[in-house]
Formats: sequence, C-alpha cells, structure tokens
Amino acid sequence: MSLRDELKKARLLSKKDARRLAHEDRVVRKNKGREQLEADHQQHQEQLQGKQREAAEKTARQQRAIEAERQNHAEVMAVEAILQQAAKPASGSVRFYFEDRDGSLPWLELQPQEAAQLGARSCCIVKPGSGRSRDYRLLDLELSRRVAQVRPEAIVHAPPGLLSDS
Repeated sequence: MSLRDELKKARLLSKKDARRLAHEDRVVRKNKGREQLEADHQQHQEQLQGKQREAAEKTARQQRAIEAERQNHAEVMAVEAILQQAAKPASGSVRFYFEDRDGSLPWLELQPQEAAQLGARSCCIVKPGSGRSRDYRLLDLELSRRVAQVRPEAIVHAPPGLLSDS
C-alpha cells in the first residue's frame, strides 16, 4: 500500500487531491522516460546500499571496540591475579636492598637461591598493592613482562630493559 493510499484511508487526502497527485506522478514519469526512471531507481538503490554498508561498518567498529575493551579488562584482571597469587612473598636470611620509586631503600629477606635469581635477572620485585603499601614480592621474569604491559608501576626492581620494552 502506498503512502497516498494510506493518506486517503485516513481521510487526510481528498479524492480530488489524490487524483491530482496521481496525474502529476504520471506526467513526471512520462517526461523523464523509462531510462531516467530506471537510472533514478538505480541511484536510489545504490544510496541505500551505501547507507547499509556504512551502518554495517559502524557496527563492526563498535563490536571491535567492545571486544578490545573486554580483552583489556580480562588482561587487567589476569595481571591482578598474577600479582596476588603468583608473586611469592620473600622470607629468608639474605637481605637484598633496592630502591623504590619514592626513593626509599627497602629490603627483602631472601633465601640464597632467590637472591641468586635476582642477581641472574630471572625474577623481579613487584608491589602487588597500592603505591603506598610496603608489601614486596618476587615474580618470575616472564610474568613480570606481562605485568609490565598493564601495570608498570607495580614493577619495583627489574632487569634493565624490562620496563622500556613494554
């Protein structure tokens, strides 16, 4: 059903106006000719397809952004879990001194093998909590690389180049 028929049915368009509009449409179609009408129809179809493509591209961009945000959030949560669970508290007989970001010189009491690992640059010292906490832990180098990408401020003491790589 055309818009003209709907307007007639709703009594918003009189029969006389409907006949006049139909006549005007016939005159326009006759003056344009079949080829022009087909060209106009084709142009209209192309415009519709273009708008549909734009809408599809916009939706795809939005979906990619949502997925990237979801992955980013998942990585942040995984790093937090690494800091809380994989980072082991230090306890031992060897004191290892290091400089914190605030300039203080805290130390960890390490086992001799843990001190050797730090000396061999195969682990890092991380601060799992907030910036003010004094809770320091040891974390494997590979996990430290992952932490450095999301929370570089959590890495307190690392081999040279670890934080500049991220």
